[in-house]
Amino acid sequence: MKIAVPTRNNKVDGHFGHCEFYTIFSVEENRVVGKEVLESPQGCGCKSDIAATLQQKGVKQMLAGNM
Repeated sequence: MKIAVPTRNNKVDGHFGHCEFYTIFSVEENRVVGKEVLESPQGCGCKSDIAATLQQKGVKQMLAGNM
């Protein structure tokens, strides 16, 4: 399973739409087995196509706050 987490300075960012990056963790058998970093789109991610982009990358779960 792939899980996307909004990040800034290698920490969870509390605002989904204003993060610097989306860190995508690949998880198998309750262990992180891979990590990919995707740059956030310009402007507010809430108004971009980031959800569709993450879905195309195989993301099934996403952490989100302050939307």
